[in-house]
Parts: sequence; structure tokens; C-alpha cells
Amino acid sequence: MPAIVHTTKGPIGFAQFLATVAATIAIACLLANPDCSTSRAGERHSLQRLKGVDLTGRLRRLGERSSTKAVVVTFLSTQCPISNSYLPQLNDLSTKYRRDGIEFYGVVSDPSVTRADAIAHSETYKVRFPILFDGSGELRLALSPTHTPQVFVLDDHGSVIYSGAIDDRYVKLGRKKEAARTPYLENAVNSAAHGTPIDVPVTKPIGCLMEEPPNKTREGSVTFTRDIAPIIQANCSSCHRENQSAPFPLLTYDDVSSHANQILEVTRSRYMPPWKPAPGFTRLRDEMRLTDHQIDLIDVWVETGKPEGDPADLPVPIEHVKGWKLGEPDLILEMQEAFTVPASGPDIRQYFVIPSRLTDDRLITAIDFHPGTPQAIHHASFYLDTRRAGRRLDEADPAPGYSGFGGPQFESQGTLTSWFPGMTPRKLPRGMGRLVTKGSDIVAEIHYVTTGKTERDRSKIGLYFAHRSARQLVVELQVGNKDIEIPADQSHHHERAAYTLPVRTMLLDLVPHMHMLGSEVKVWAKSPDGRTKPLLWIKDWDFNWQGQYSFAKPVILPEGTQLIVDAWFDNSSNNPLNPHSPPVTVRWGDNSTDEMLLCTFQCTCETMDELNELIDHQRRYISKAQE
Repeated sequence: MPAIVHTTKGPIGFAQFLATVAATIAIACLLANPDCSTSRAGERHSLQRLKGVDLTGRLRRLGERSSTKAVVVTFLSTQCPISNSYLPQLNDLSTKYRRDGIEFYGVVSDPSVTRADAIAHSETYKVRFPILFDGSGELRLALSPTHTPQVFVLDDHGSVIYSGAIDDRYVKLGRKKEAARTPYLENAVNSAAHGTPIDVPVTKPIGCLMEEPPNKTREGSVTFTRDIAPIIQANCSSCHRENQSAPFPLLTYDDVSSHANQILEVTRSRYMPPWKPAPGFTRLRDEMRLTDHQIDLIDVWVETGKPEGDPADLPVPIEHVKGWKLGEPDLILEMQEAFTVPASGPDIRQYFVIPSRLTDDRLITAIDFHPGTPQAIHHASFYLDTRRAGRRLDEADPAPGYSGFGGPQFESQGTLTSWFPGMTPRKLPRGMGRLVTKGSDIVAEIHYVTTGKTERDRSKIGLYFAHRSARQLVVELQVGNKDIEIPADQSHHHERAAYTLPVRTMLLDLVPHMHMLGSEVKVWAKSPDGRTKPLLWIKDWDFNWQGQYSFAKPVILPEGTQLIVDAWFDNSSNNPLNPHSPPVTVRWGDNSTDEMLLCTFQCTCETMDELNELIDHQRRYISKAQE
């Protein structure tokens, strides 16, 4: 995408509107759809669901980098001579294609091998790519390998585009050529790197047959060290550790076993990990959803007495980054005054005006948030204010900052991001940035919860500047409907908002927004030729868990595409969060007793002319909505 020069400010906000592959590969699709038993070559999986802790204790999310074009997963054995003979070749390929956006991973999924065995094996053979220890069999269930070595190549959409042997050196067990004639894996990787079709998408793997793993959920052989600890590390420990938002740590056997019944309850109900989007839509970053198999493992572990297991199976603890996760920010901003959170009472949504202190306009590539009192902060959002509106609201409120509901109570000139416990801040794609003009303010909306004791918070914001060469401006696009009318006693009332893109547009993320009556929201796109693309589906909307969802890969939509937001509201007396008793007809508004239907996107365009046209078109759309 060519660089563009852009000096126009981002669009105005809504005034209170924000506030081929024909061959078949038989593989399991449990991680993409827990109810599905098999899938075929070319069918899509969610790479974000394929994750694990490697032998060094690092959490790996396969395909998570924005530059990733394909992921190579090779099932290995510590004892199979054929598998071991290919390790130098896999080392070379992983090094050769790293800069081309190809991720290489090895997987050890042998019930007879401990994690300590796998570490020793990796060190002996000097393996240079990450090895995932598949203790509970998640990756094996996802891809259904039959041999070691057997390789799977998944493209950046999550489709298996190659499965089989690394090359044709082995004719059969005990028979091999002097040298391979056809490098199947390298051909597939080279095609993926250059975006060309793969000539041979399926070959027969030759190596050591993998033994059928024991059904631990049936046999009751689940242990903490091998099965449960990796699940907790990958999905819980980012929050459940010292000086973080969760109420207790989950780092050791004693930590987890002393909360085992609670863990089972919140995972069965899918209250934890807190991840609202339904599977099967456009791939999102930082997905935190447990599979049915993982929940079953926790269930069996608790029911069978919480056995600890072999210490040799215990994963190396994840080394969580201390301090700023993206390194020292270019600019650190702090709340001007400390805010006192009472020991008890309802949740508090407080807004704090933080001057940016910028003396010139800058493009921001990322923002991070350091909560002063992590356990008292549920989440935070950040708004741009170039007109001093937030300052006037702050001056009228005697407390530090000012209170409000559902938005900053003024016409924001855009948003920067949102922060939630456990999230990983990320930079925008190279060359892109959000414009923060000199002298502007950042208004931080912080959702506080009470902890049983008085807390004092003085949080910090870290800004990361885009490189001075960055020219591609990221702006905010909003799709909303101010004409909503939700009748009383309706438990599943539908409303829709729609917007037609005037130019080709790249979407980076989305933030749906409703209030207390919201029960479900679905966001999708319909192209001019009638094709549809699902973007997000939250089936059990929760105002307290609304968030900003980043696409794993930017979504590029052609001119004339409709962005559609379908929302359902529960305005019945059966909704315990209904602010009206008895229910009354509810319309658009800023208060907790009103409702909203809005979805905000961060987006950009390929050229300056297209971006300016999008901005102007958005202004007209917003103005019409306000009439």
C-alpha cells in the first residue's frame, strides 16, 4: 500500500453518537468449531485458537503477527529416527523463510514423553524454532496427524493448504533415496510466501505411526502438571498474578487447586476467560476462549481429586513482561490527581482529562495503560478532545475528573483504544498512525469496581509515536442508528444500523456499543455483488464486558460495501439489568436509562483522495443522523 500524505484532521464524532485446494485432508476442526468432527483441505480454522506454551515458557499464538503469511506445524517425536533426521532441514527452512512471514513450530504430542524429555531433546538437536509441548492433546485434536514427522501448512486465513511429508526422500519405512527430488514442504511454503497456488496440497507422510492417545476425560488420568497447568498459563495467568487485576494468583499447583471448584464453575459457564465474540467469524487477535476439551479436562481433574502429576511434565512459568509491554513509551502521561475508590458501593465510571503536552502534531502507533490500582479497574477507554470540552466538564465537577455513563459526554474527535485486563497492546501496521494534534487532551474513561477497601488510583498512559516517515492516517468510522425505539415487554427486539462505504476501505478493528438492554449484536459486511462477510457476533452482550476487537489481519472491503450492525434488545421484566420497572419504551440517549446502537471502526484507505472522501461522507452521514 503506497504511503500517503494527509494533513486533514480525523472525522468528527457522533454528537453523543459514540459517546485450488480441491484435494482432501481429513483433519479435526475442534478448535474452529467444537461441535465439528472433521474438516477438509481448504476449510478454515481459527489460528488464534491454536496456541500453547513452548518449552521456554513463552505463550505462542500461531499466526498472531500481522506480517504472518503462513504457519508451518510439524509433529515430531523424540525417538523416531526419521523425525530426528529432518530437524536440521526444518531449522534451515525456518531461518530461510522467517523474513517472508512464515512461522515454524514443532509439536511434541506423545503421552510417554515428559516436558523435561522434550526440553532435553530440543537442546540435544539444537532446534531453532519453537517447540510446543502438546500435553493435553489440543493441537493433535485440531489437526489429526497420523505420523511423525507430519507437517501442516496453514495460510493467513486459517486454511490448511498443505499436509503430508516434508519431501520425497523416504519411499517407505527403511527405504530412502540418496537425496530428495521434490521438496514438498519448501514448495508449499514458497507458494504461501508469494501468494501462488500450491501444486501438490496433499502427500502421504512416512515416518513413525503415532499411537492413539488415551482418552483422559474417560479414564480419569488428567494431572495438573501435564494437562491443567498449560491451560491456566495460556489463558489465566496474565491477570491472575501479583499486582494485576484478578483477585488471586493462579501460578502454582497450590494456587489452582485451592480455587479448583470456582475455576470449574466459571469455565463451564464461559464467564472466564472473559471473551464474548462467538467462534467462526473473522479472526480476531488475543482470543481467550477455552475449547470444550479443555473444560472437560478441568472437570475430570477436579472430580478425580486434583492429582498433581509428574513434576517433569510441569511447563516453565511464562515470563510476563514487567512494566510497559511494548518497551518504554515515547510519552508517558499521568492523571493529574489521584482518585479515591470507596470500599463498597456501585461501579464507578469516571472521566479524567489528561493534557497530551504535545507541541506538534504526531501520529500514534500504539497506546498502553498502566492502572494505578489494577484490582479496582475493570477497563479503560481513551477519547481525543481538541476543543477543551472535557476540561469544562471537569471544572464543573468537584471530584477529580467527572462522572458519566456510556461515553465522554461530549463530541469526541476520535478514540485511541480501549484497555482490558490481560490484553496485549499492539502497534498499528507499519506506516500507519492515529493523529493526535498538538495541545489536545486525552480523556480517559475508567470503569472502577469496589474491592472491600478504599483504593487510591493515579493511572498512567503510554503513547508510542509512529516513525516520522509514517504517512498513512488511521481514522474513525461510525455506524449507528439514532432512531431506535425499543417497545416495553419485548424480550428480543431487533434494530439495525447500516452504512455504505463510498470508497475501498481497510478496517483494523471494531467496537460495538449498546447499554443495559442490549442482548446480542452481529456485525457483518455485504459487498456490491451480494457476498457477505461476517465480522463479529456477540450472542450474550454484557455492557460491563464491551471491548475493542482487533482483526488478526486488516479487512479490506470494496467501494459500495454495506457495513451492517444488527442488534437485539431485551426490554422485558425478565431482564434483571432493565433500568425500568415496569418496562417502558426506550429510545436513543446518553443516560443509563436510555439505549444506543453504534459500532465504531478504526480504518484507513489506500490513497489520500479516498480517505478524504470517506471522511467527508462520514460527516454527511453523521449530520443526517443528528437531524
